[in-house]
Amino acid sequence: MFNSEQIIGDIVFISLNDDQRYLDIGLNKSSGHFLILGYDNIGVWVSHPGLYISHLEDENGKPLPEQKIYKEEIKASFLISWDNIKTIMHYPDRDGYDFPSEFKKNIGFKFINSKK
Repeated sequence: MFNSEQIIGDIVFISLNDDQRYLDIGLNKSSGHFLILGYDNIGVWVSHPGLYISHLEDENGKPLPEQKIYKEEIKASFLISWDNIKTIMHYPDRDGYDFPSEFKKNIGFKFINSKK
């Protein structure tokens, strides 16, 4: 059996009902692969696959010459609401898509019984 918390930290394929909802954040595809960060009762939180800011001006507000213009990647996450998800496809055991669960890490104290 499979449950939703098993995909946290994995890259999954998500097909959307309405891709127009995400135009404001630079996404315009009806499906894609996303890193799952978590989920709640509203939807699935995913990592934005590529958000960049172009630096076109210097510190004084003057336009930069074309060879000095650069892009900076911005780490961001966004919510895909449950009503907008057509389907989710998970790839168990596929290299580069299925990562160890955050819930299965060995964190805490361990006691070792040693017999002398």
